Amino acid sequence: MSSEDGETVANRTTIAINAHANDVKIRNNWATRFRHFAILGGGSTQFMGNHFFQGDTVASGIRTAGLVIAKAHASSIISGNYIDKCSIEWTNEYDPAPEFSSKFSFSALSIADNVFLSGDVAPWFSYIVMKPHGVGHFLKGVSISRNCFKFLGAAVDRVERVDTSFADLEYSRMCEINFADNSFHGVNERVSNRLRFKHTEGSAATTWAIDPADQLPFKGRAWAMDSVVVVGRICNSSNSVVFPTPYVDLRQGSNLDQIKLTWEQPVRGVMQVAIRMD
Repeated sequence: MSSEDGETVANRTTIAINAHANDVKIRNNWATRFRHFAILGGGSTQFMGNHFFQGDTVASGIRTAGLVIAKAHASSIISGNYIDKCSIEWTNEYDPAPEFSSKFSFSALSIADNVFLSGDVAPWFSYIVMKPHGVGHFLKGVSISRNCFKFLGAAVDRVERVDTSFADLEYSRMCEINFADNSFHGVNERVSNRLRFKHTEGSAATTWAIDPADQLPFKGRAWAMDSVVVVGRICNSSNSVVFPTPYVDLRQGSNLDQIKLTWEQPVRGVMQVAIRMD
């Protein structure tokens, strides 16, 4: 139990666990109202079965990271925890040369089967925050699956984001990202990779612009496409059923997160697409 229980989150300074070696195992702990529950600078960590919470009574107040992973190539497992009123922050702030060169980037991390719960937080709060301290970094071999993300009160924008205080991610190099089978409650953007998305074109057009509206994880780019499936009938401008096949242009729009389907003639209908950001 923290000695700062009565302090607001912004005024807390205590850290329960600060470990920098590899092969650390943190299991089955309960902790309340520290600034950070654990800061882990090593790799090959097993972080399982812990319950930690860090809120206060300030509505829409500051919420800090409960767990800080301070190693880019984490090679770690975060599973079966109850993460309450705080977040997971993944950073490379201890690297003396934080820009990506030939090292491993942000990779080899599994966040699975956790319960995330918060209330009275600002809409920009997110449970999983990437914070690269140098340019050129990307995600590779990352799995975020089977978690329950829940917010009480007003909805938040999304459960994951990139803190660009020092640098953004390199979205063209994303690789082997599994963001799937999570449940979202009180969240505006329910993200997944791959993203299944239904598009309806109400008027006949040769080009359909399909916008997933920030539902790719970390606002990623539309880098690949697994499938394009017609739902129901495709009709031309004369309202006759036709059987054309479109071609796909990826990474469209100002944020490169849209796709375009181009047909041989103006048509309307419904398409189910599966888009990937890696």
